[in-house]
Amino acid sequence: MEGREPKVAAAAIERDAIPAGEASEPHSVSQGDRLRARAGRGVSLSLAWVALSSLGLALLLAGGTALGDDKTTDASPAIHGSGLVTRTATEATGYADTDHVDIFSPSISASIGDDVAGWSVGGHYLVDVVSAASVDIVSTASKGYHEIRQGGGAEATAKLGSATAGVSGVVSSEPDYLSLAGGATLSFDVLEKNVTPYLGLSYGDDKVGRTDLPRSFWRDKQTTSGQLGVTFVVDRATIASLQGDAIAESGYLAKPYRYVPLFSAAEIAAIRPGASIAQVNATRLAARAAEQVPDQRHRFALTGRIAHRFEDSTLRLDERIYADTWGLWASTTEFRFLVDVARRLTLWPHVRIHAQNSVAFWRRAYMAQSGDNGSIEPPVIRTGDRELSELVTGTVGGGVRFKLVDDLQKPWALVFELDGSYEHYFDAIYISQRLSAFSTMAIETQF
Repeated sequence: MEGREPKVAAAAIERDAIPAGEASEPHSVSQGDRLRARAGRGVSLSLAWVALSSLGLALLLAGGTALGDDKTTDASPAIHGSGLVTRTATEATGYADTDHVDIFSPSISASIGDDVAGWSVGGHYLVDVVSAASVDIVSTASKGYHEIRQGGGAEATAKLGSATAGVSGVVSSEPDYLSLAGGATLSFDVLEKNVTPYLGLSYGDDKVGRTDLPRSFWRDKQTTSGQLGVTFVVDRATIASLQGDAIAESGYLAKPYRYVPLFSAAEIAAIRPGASIAQVNATRLAARAAEQVPDQRHRFALTGRIAHRFEDSTLRLDERIYADTWGLWASTTEFRFLVDVARRLTLWPHVRIHAQNSVAFWRRAYMAQSGDNGSIEPPVIRTGDRELSELVTGTVGGGVRFKLVDDLQKPWALVFELDGSYEHYFDAIYISQRLSAFSTMAIETQF
């Protein structure tokens, strides 16, 4: 078998694959989770890692030609002549859950490049329209809020012999948060393009504040991320990858609007998992303490991925193991099976299961100590973020992709996805479970 033949089949599989890179959070792996994370405080998923993820997709586009949906068993790629190729995408995503959080997020992206020469430049812009009245907000006697957040970025890639290099930058702004990030990636084609090792580095600088505070009082957060992986062709119809991620966060890592209820030693045993707002307020001490977590966190993840192309379908399996220096361990297993039901129509089911333990300093209820002068002394480290507690999440959904034209060189397509999730918290107050739904509709063009 010639060395380039498996790479052609690999392109057929990569067409259906989602780029790797969602490793900075133990739980926020899907887009719905990302939107929920933004509603909780802001950009919980570091923009430094979003820069790497976006750039990884650009590298895929620059590194090879996607296979069309022509139903042939030899997996022949679409043939493009030399010249510029322009790709655009318009997307609208929505998120809603039983904790009264609703998010609408439209976005646009565009890129221009030459697949033969091996270069591309692109950019994207998105808006988050958030409406939230979650139990964490209501429990502090606060009203719900409405907020608009904006973000955008740009990336560029260039192929230099057997190597492909890229750079990217991302910015996000909201009334109480500003984030800037930049990254670079490098990949190599070796062994006749059957093995592609790659690496990436990024750095992000965030300013964290409150809407009622002047910017001079905002706090700093820094994120440095590294990524090392390899993609390899197993056979003509199978491709696999292994990726390791390391992220170092430092600075202000708490959520500025989150306050933690405190309890006396005599009352703390009465607080059971899922205790209501009324039960907590009837038992807690009058004082509340602002959330305070360690000012450093090192995160690590190892992701394995395999995809196999059958005659009219593609099976993809992912497994991701996560650990960090706060004591949190997590496992995420994901399954997709994409079926070409017609020349222009592809359908797929999607299943994801996530499980994690709690961070070392997690407590369902925090006990306050009495000082010598009668003051209340809360624990030094404290959090009310139930996403740091022991939990399990199950997600089931699917999607459809319909090609609007039959020209392989102009693959205009309409994409729709819908996922539903059930999340169970084993040791948290206020709520023990949450249902959520996430949908996305996109129009993709190339000309």
